[in-house]
Amino acid sequence: MKTRMFYTSRRLDWWLLLSTLIISGWGIFHLYTLSSAGEIYYFKRQLIWVGIGFGLVALFYFIKEDFWKNLAYFIYGIVFFTLVVILFKEDGIYGAQRWLKLGWISFQPSEFAKIALILTLAKLLSGKESIRWKEIGISFCLTAIFVFLVAKQPDLGSALIFPILWLGILFLSGISWRKLLIILGTVSLSFPTIFLFLRPYQKLRILAFLNPQKDPLGAGWSILQSKIALGSGGLLGKGMGGAIHTQLKYLPKPFTDFIFPSIGEEWGFVGILGLLVLYSIIILRGMSVVEEKGKSFAGLAAGGFVILLSLQVFINMGMSTGILPVTGVPLPLISYGGSSTITFLWGVGILLSFKRE
Repeated sequence: MKTRMFYTSRRLDWWLLLSTLIISGWGIFHLYTLSSAGEIYYFKRQLIWVGIGFGLVALFYFIKEDFWKNLAYFIYGIVFFTLVVILFKEDGIYGAQRWLKLGWISFQPSEFAKIALILTLAKLLSGKESIRWKEIGISFCLTAIFVFLVAKQPDLGSALIFPILWLGILFLSGISWRKLLIILGTVSLSFPTIFLFLRPYQKLRILAFLNPQKDPLGAGWSILQSKIALGSGGLLGKGMGGAIHTQLKYLPKPFTDFIFPSIGEEWGFVGILGLLVLYSIIILRGMSVVEEKGKSFAGLAAGGFVILLSLQVFINMGMSTGILPVTGVPLPLISYGGSSTITFLWGVGILLSFKRE
């Protein structure tokens, strides 16, 4: 019997869809409030990326999970190829070679690699009564390849996300506690070695995280200004367009990496609380898919996306508040960036399709 690739039912998770729509719309509106006459570029571009992303959500909503399962390794191969191509580029932005340009479109393959790895690991580890060392070894190699290629760009923040996704999906797949503890112990022992291979500016970021006051005008500037902007918003914020600290250019990269403190300055504690509630709804709706699907491909893929979303929210907010070192990890669906926006809307579209089945 021929399997249909598209759904015909009309079940829609409105909580998931509306929460995603509100966060994305808020991100666009916030970029507009931060923009001066010469910076409306960010607002216009993000509007285009969100529009494309929701077009993909509408398309992916009708696609069955078998489609993603069958294409998982192919998607991994395509992303792997683009990451290799980047290594041979001579030009870069801010000293990093993270973007690939096709015509007028520039995109960041390391963002798409996150979904590619989730789908690949979900296919490899799903439907197993017990996870053997063979599957663990293969899944580790698939993860390590992306870690190496992304770290070489260099993009340490994104590179560190892949091993956490790997461990999270292994846990969801039903790996025994004994094997999981062995893996965690091995990973923990490798941390000192990893530090030795970091670039000088990456080591400086870690030292600035431990004591930002030691270099307030240099390495510690971003963390200190982020805390000032975040705290100055108070309970209700300074109002639309009132983020003075941000608009006077004291806060670095307010459209991308440090957009969270600019939200705190403009919308206050109430705005941050509302944003966390919206993220929590998406996470809980994703967890409901994990609960329903179990250790199947859909369950593991949904779990991987929930881990990815939760992790990036925690990392971005953590570095903005000074509890984590500064990394270039965007705030999902809020920070400016086409690749990141489309990646998370891609994930939401897949979640919505899983909820239909």
